[in-house]
Amino acid sequence: MTSTPMHASRPAPQRHRAPDSAAVACSQDTLLLLLPVKHASDIIYGARYAKRLQEWGIKVGVRLLHVTPAPLQPADGVPQQSAGDGDTLDPATQQMMHEAGLYLSRSHIAFSTHIFAGELLFTILDTAELLGCHEIVLPALKHSPWQRRFSGTLARKLARATRCATVLLADTDGMSGPPPA
Repeated sequence: MTSTPMHASRPAPQRHRAPDSAAVACSQDTLLLLLPVKHASDIIYGARYAKRLQEWGIKVGVRLLHVTPAPLQPADGVPQQSAGDGDTLDPATQQMMHEAGLYLSRSHIAFSTHIFAGELLFTILDTAELLGCHEIVLPALKHSPWQRRFSGTLARKLARATRCATVLLADTDGMSGPPPA
């Protein structure tokens, strides 16, 4: 049996919510959203979008994703770290994902958190496919022109490369739209 290689290099520890919310999130009629999170503020856009869907009567499950840089591949003959040396997350990432989870919990949205190491674009795409997500939701509005450009560029690249999920940009009101052309 052959398996398709995944681009994400290694999963980090995951945290899942209580069994009642996990059961709702796994239901056949639940819309699964992948929310890539780089900053704690990123969660607001996707969470408001998920809340709006719930208000419209759509069952929603959220998968939070944080992508860390892939570990460097050492040259031949260079000693490698043991498997346990790099398995801990930095405190800032732990805090950010905790805050994101609290925000979703207060909004009564079923969620799970996932932290993977790898190249950003392929890790987001692979995770969406692996978790069976229907939509990838990115923040639409950023404060600086550079941030808006980066967000739009990432969204366009994701939209072109995705095989399984719709890529959307959500604004602060929870309204969504496609990435700019």
